[in-house]
Amino acid sequence: MAKTVRGRTHKVAARKAPAPAKRKTAKPAVTTDKIRALVHNLSAQELDELIKVATGRKNEEMAGARASFLQEVKARAATLGMSLADLVGLGGEQDGKSAGDEGASATPKYRNPKTGETWSGRGRPARWITELEAKGRKRQEFASK
Repeated sequence: MAKTVRGRTHKVAARKAPAPAKRKTAKPAVTTDKIRALVHNLSAQELDELIKVATGRKNEEMAGARASFLQEVKARAATLGMSLADLVGLGGEQDGKSAGDEGASATPKYRNPKTGETWSGRGRPARWITELEAKGRKRQEFASK
C-alpha cells in the first residue's frame, strides 16, 4: 500500500486484523501418509477394532467439547444476568406472553347455533359467520355465553 506525502510515495504497512484464538489441539505425531500406510496393512478384524477404538475416542472428544461449550455459554449468560432457560426461551414471560401460550388455542367467542361450529374471533372470520352476516344477521347474535 502506498501513501503520497508532499509529492513522495511512501510505503505504508497494511494493518492486520488480530488472529482469532486457536484451539489447543494435540499435534499429530504421525503424518496422514504414515497413517494410511499403517491402515492398509491391517486385517479386517484389526480394522474393526481400530474403528471401535477411534469411535470411542471421537465420542470422548465430542463429549468434552460439548461440556466445555456448555460451561462457556453458562458463564457468559451468568455475566449478563441470564439463566440457561432464558437463552432457550423457557424462562418466564417475554413481551407479555408466557412460554406456553404459543400453541394454545383461543377460547371460542362465537358459536353457530345450527351446527355448533365455533370461531375465536381472531384472524379471518369463519365461513359460516360471514355467510350469516351477508344475509343481514348481526355478529353479536352468535356470541358465546
